Amino acid sequence: MLKIKTLPNESLKTETDLIVVSLFKDVIPLKGDAGYIDWFLNGQISNLIKKKKVFGNFKETVLLSSLNKLPTEKILLVGFGKAANLNSPKLLYIFSSIIDIVQRMKVKDFGISVCIKGVSDSEYNRIAGDMIEGILKGFSKIQLSESDWTVKIAEEDKRRFLMLNRLMRHSVETFKERHQIVLEG
Repeated sequence: MLKIKTLPNESLKTETDLIVVSLFKDVIPLKGDAGYIDWFLNGQISNLIKKKKVFGNFKETVLLSSLNKLPTEKILLVGFGKAANLNSPKLLYIFSSIIDIVQRMKVKDFGISVCIKGVSDSEYNRIAGDMIEGILKGFSKIQLSESDWTVKIAEEDKRRFLMLNRLMRHSVETFKERHQIVLEG
């Protein structure tokens, strides 16, 4: 069974086995969840970028330890390429790919947030919708009856949390008809 929970708080405060964080090639200094995590980890991500070990290239992945500084053990940085080049096909692909990566890691409980902040409501709506559709597309390839999965999607802005909830409910309806899913939040 798949449980998708929308949570009205920061993704970094969400207790999970893994948190998925977006990393953009052209967003320096780091912002959003990547910036906060970099701060919590004393600049570990920035140092990896400076040493040219991490770039934020599209679909690049890096697994980090939270060093017990967050309520999750593992952090999965996922490269989204250039923020200016985000379009629906890329977003659908990357979020579907994230589910594949998480499944191969054998992680059944993970957190994620909308990948980019500081955009207009219509742009947020598009990006969040693509995120949800990509996640559901990724799970459509998995035999959900064999194990339980929990995805926690966090949004601290109350107004955008309500937008996210509406999008989630709408997107899940068709998916729900074909798969075992519980929507919470």
